[in-house]
Amino acid sequence: MTDGHTELVDDLRQNTVKLSRERRAKLQAIVTEKKQENTMTILKLISVSFLVSVIGSGSTAQDDSSKKDSFNPKDLDNLEMFLESVKGLAVATNTSQQAYDRTGENTVLEEVWSDKDRFPHGTVRWWLDQSPYTTNDKKIRPSRAFKTGRDIGQDDHDRPGYIPDGCNGKPCVRGGLIGTGKGEKHNKQPCYFELQLESRDFSIEGPFGLFLLVRPIQQENDATIMGQFHWSVLIQSARKNRLEWKNLKQRIPVSGDETLKTDQWQLVELHRDTEHNLRCVINGEDVTVGNPRDELPFVFMFLFNNNKGQGFAKQDPFAGDIAALAVYRDEVTEKERVRVRDYFSSVYRLKPQ
Repeated sequence: MTDGHTELVDDLRQNTVKLSRERRAKLQAIVTEKKQENTMTILKLISVSFLVSVIGSGSTAQDDSSKKDSFNPKDLDNLEMFLESVKGLAVATNTSQQAYDRTGENTVLEEVWSDKDRFPHGTVRWWLDQSPYTTNDKKIRPSRAFKTGRDIGQDDHDRPGYIPDGCNGKPCVRGGLIGTGKGEKHNKQPCYFELQLESRDFSIEGPFGLFLLVRPIQQENDATIMGQFHWSVLIQSARKNRLEWKNLKQRIPVSGDETLKTDQWQLVELHRDTEHNLRCVINGEDVTVGNPRDELPFVFMFLFNNNKGQGFAKQDPFAGDIAALAVYRDEVTEKERVRVRDYFSSVYRLKPQ
């Protein structure tokens, strides 16, 4: 190769190196720019994720703080049972197949039946208890939404009705007698709930506090709101519009005449102290009549009735509405009672009477 050729080759190599360096510089700049863009994108994504997390956490924290500042009946000790219609109603639709599929019951399809005329929105299979009650019984439902609480519900065709806006725009549950179309023997079947086998150890021998949000209707006969056969039966007197309490030994009025109003939502309370004295309160007002006492255990199994059939102990099942129930296994102080009342008044938009 001649000297001219050698110089030319050297020039080409130098230019190539120079070009390569320039290209590498440009490429490096592009890479650096892309890295910066990617980094900014990643940072933006991280920021968004962090923001979402903070918003969620902030919202949750705010909810938690509001919960801490607010009161819930579950906050009190010795809670034995807590039902509220705004949380915990398992509703089944009315057709047999739908009801069967929704509840997963083993009841024969022909028996899964409800009064479509009275309950067009369906019936209530379970009313989930929010109390801390637990059981070691293996029969407890594994699919239950709340991992504690008693099982109360109805798996047959005589389920109480679901009323989506029956309590000032909030849901409630409706009882009563329904026609079954099965002939005279079962022509009038009560709608009621009962504690399931694994939850039937409900018995309070000492003080208790009972809160019940109800809307009675005028009934032809006295009606059983809740109880267990002859034990601890809370009765709506049809003739005197008052509340009565029945146990194995007696049936006594606990509120004055005309204190229980029909077609109105009322927060009914029944309290027993350490001396076995009973006090009845309706909408925050003490309406106790006389000096009622009950030294026997407070036993509970049925809601809207006190047995599985109609006419037991000369009372009809309760045909009105119920929106909430809270029971405490101890005395509830006056300050605590006010807080429970305020909670139900707020949640269910109760109007001052």
